[in-house]
Amino acid sequence: MAAQKILRFLFQISIICLGFGCASSSNEMAYCPKVGVISDLDRVTEIEVAASQSKSNISLFSKIQGLRTKCTASADGITISIVFDLFSKLSRYDKPTDIDLRYLIATVNPNDQILAKQVYKTTVSFMDGIQTTKNTQEVEVFIPSPGDVDFRNHKVLVGFELTVSQLQSNRGIR
Repeated sequence: MAAQKILRFLFQISIICLGFGCASSSNEMAYCPKVGVISDLDRVTEIEVAASQSKSNISLFSKIQGLRTKCTASADGITISIVFDLFSKLSRYDKPTDIDLRYLIATVNPNDQILAKQVYKTTVSFMDGIQTTKNTQEVEVFIPSPGDVDFRNHKVLVGFELTVSQLQSNRGIR
């Protein structure tokens, strides 16, 4: 029984390794940075305060999900294609509403110094009577490089651009 479990586990690991091995060439993977979502910036919550100031409710919640990346190496540098979904939920959905959200993508070196940062704006549209929506965002990041620079210890990070109170709220949730 234990031998079967071990064999099954090893088989699953080998399938996963084969899948990652086929995803891109080993030469490109050898030079590509890690890409991830910043945990405290992975969601944005907008809170509406009632006129009496005694009661507040969440008017909008949006979360970054389903991060997918592809890295391509060239003689000029590395191009990282980043695709992710914004899952958004609106509390009042009785009328069509457009909400503007801002997210950032930053390139960080091995010493955690920000080398580049770009802020993007996107509009999330809620149709009449629809409470949730999913928008797919696609961005390309280019890191110039003279020659064969190894970017494996660099990071490309994705997150929402938040106010101080939104960041404190996110940190308090964890």
